[in-house]
Parts: sequence; C-alpha cells; structure tokens
Amino acid sequence: MKSTMQELEREIDLNAKKNGRIVGEIAFQLDRRILAYVFPGITRLYGYTVSNIPEKIKQASLKSLDGFVDEKKYQAMTQHYLSLLTRLEKMGYNCNVHPVFSEFLINTYGILKQRPDLNSSPIQSSPNDLRKIVIDTVPSKFLGDTLLLLNCLCELSKEDGKPLFAW
Repeated sequence: MKSTMQELEREIDLNAKKNGRIVGEIAFQLDRRILAYVFPGITRLYGYTVSNIPEKIKQASLKSLDGFVDEKKYQAMTQHYLSLLTRLEKMGYNCNVHPVFSEFLINTYGILKQRPDLNSSPIQSSPNDLRKIVIDTVPSKFLGDTLLLLNCLCELSKEDGKPLFAW
C-alpha cells in the first residue's frame, strides 16, 4: 500500500510539473507570436523579448553598411507593433504589466521540453482544456492575468490560423 501511495504522489507531482510547464508554454507561445508578428522574417529571436520590442525595432532597422536607420523598415515594424498592441489592449493586455508577467510565468513554470504529440495529447489545441489547466495550476492571485494571456494567445491563433502551440 505504501509503495502505491508513493507512486501516486510521484504521478501527481509529475502531472503538476507538466501542467505548470503548459502554463509557462502559454506565456512563451504568446510572446513568440507577438515577436514573430512585429519582426516577420527574423527567425532567430535570441535576445528579443516583448519588453524590449521598441529598442529591438530600432536595432533591426539599422542599415549594416552605414549605421543609419532604414526609416521604411522602422516605420513598418513600429506600425505592426502598435496595431498588435491596440488589438491586445482591447482584450485587457497591458504592455507595462503583461510582458514582465509572461517572463515571470516562464521562469516560474518553465516551458515544454519537447514538441507535444497532438495525436496522443490534444490538450494543447483545446482552449477549454488549457483554461482548466490554468485554473487548476495557477494561484488565484495570478489567475486573471494568466487567463488573459491565454485569451490573447487564442485570439492570435485564430487570426494567424496556426495551432495554439506553434512550433
């Protein structure tokens, strides 16, 4: 009986860790979607965060030969950023709060270690299942903001036609 209880406790711990990683993955996927939208065509986004988008726009629009800003590129990226922010803010997203909150969730819960197999675990494609995981995993004081991030991710997923967890 004792070993069965220990096995059960281990399984519960593993599920809690996996569900926590899903919470972190929600925040990570939203951040990646925002960055991909603002910086189309840039596949290596190392060092890019939603918090530093304005400075990265300037950096990404510098001409490598003379060091001057490519105004057309700068304006296009800025427009992408502002139009996306406007849409997200209508859902309650606050650019002074939620980028840092996303980083907090990612650092607290981690992200998925490998691409999910949607055939054996379709949970990552179901907003309702993800909501349940968030509700069951996240402390109540962070619940509203975490659900808001999930709602934003769902909306962007609908817009771009990609799965919630795009790899």
